[in-house]
Amino acid sequence: MGNYTYKHILLIEDSEIDVLVYRRLMELMNFASHVTITSTAEEAIDFLRHEVTNEKQAPELILLDMHLPGMSGFDFLELFNALPTFILNKTRVVVLSVFQKQEEIDRLAANKFVLGQLEKPLTQESLKKMAGWKEVASAF
Repeated sequence: MGNYTYKHILLIEDSEIDVLVYRRLMELMNFASHVTITSTAEEAIDFLRHEVTNEKQAPELILLDMHLPGMSGFDFLELFNALPTFILNKTRVVVLSVFQKQEEIDRLAANKFVLGQLEKPLTQESLKKMAGWKEVASAF
């Protein structure tokens, strides 16, 4: 086991191909020692509400695909705000999506839990960029 950028991340992604690629990329770059994967925002909220019972179990980072079946990424972020304080104090969100509208970007930038936004697909460069975000308050 090498030095990892993050101990635990939660990947919310509905594309099985993207999940396989991202997981392998994160392994190759020692990005996270543990990755929890959900394919919908509903599953992610259930995981955070029912399986994360203390700060140690909370992921440090959530990689959130904004275009999901059912609940959208924006819906997820609204429900995220109501999670227990120990999660909100530790966990930050990186949005994976391409936005066409400035108001969507502004809406994300105003959310104190969102560190930044990256375009899909994830690459080695984007993982390196995210590693640097640990040092700054926001990447918008």
